[in-house]
Amino acid sequence: MIDALYISATGLRSQQEQIDVISNNVANMQTPGFKRGRVNFAEVAALVAADGSTASHGGGAEVLSTSTLFAAGELRPTGNPLDLAIEGAGFFELETEEGGRVYTRAGQFRVDQDGYLVSVNGMKLAQGLQIPPDAADLRIDRAGEITARLGDETERSIIGRLELATFVAPDALDSLGDNVFAANGRSGEASISVAGETGFGRLQQGYLEMANVDLIDEMSSLVMAQRAYQLNARVLQAADQVLETINNLRR
Repeated sequence: MIDALYISATGLRSQQEQIDVISNNVANMQTPGFKRGRVNFAEVAALVAADGSTASHGGGAEVLSTSTLFAAGELRPTGNPLDLAIEGAGFFELETEEGGRVYTRAGQFRVDQDGYLVSVNGMKLAQGLQIPPDAADLRIDRAGEITARLGDETERSIIGRLELATFVAPDALDSLGDNVFAANGRSGEASISVAGETGFGRLQQGYLEMANVDLIDEMSSLVMAQRAYQLNARVLQAADQVLETINNLRR
């Protein structure tokens, strides 16, 4: 009965984590560039008896990790020339205030007071692309080339070219929140190239990639997680009642 208490407790903790991740997915359904999370479970190693022998049953379940699924989301037109969506593989590389590098699929950009392209959370593109104050009719093609008409010029001028980053194992990136990710030893270092090169996606100006969350899938998973939580709670309650009965018999 003591084993049942521990096993049901591990189930309750695991399913609570599952419910939290699903709730976060649903809450961010309308967040551009959001990538849904997934909980990875593992069986706890078999229990060891007092005499050193290994029990034939497992010790419950635990959360092994929480990973991010980078499946593509719907590309939705916005008409804003500074909204960019990546069609295919790749990330926008941003620079933090400390000079570090982070990565995102959220392409909501704006021009700051110094003319730099910055993300919705205020971080500059790592390339330091700067838009002249007299630039008009800004265009960004599928390969990332940025052009505009400057001042009274009738011909378009090339301002720069936006590059993308890819990883060997993007699913292993560390999530920092706000749709921003950091590289680590498991994800590998970022490979930088222009859009459209082999292994790199292309850009869509005036579009945003929406969250890759499917409400039906998430609600189905939520129902199963809640049922599993309830069953583990019943096991815990039943084990407690049996232990209470045993204690009463000993009195």
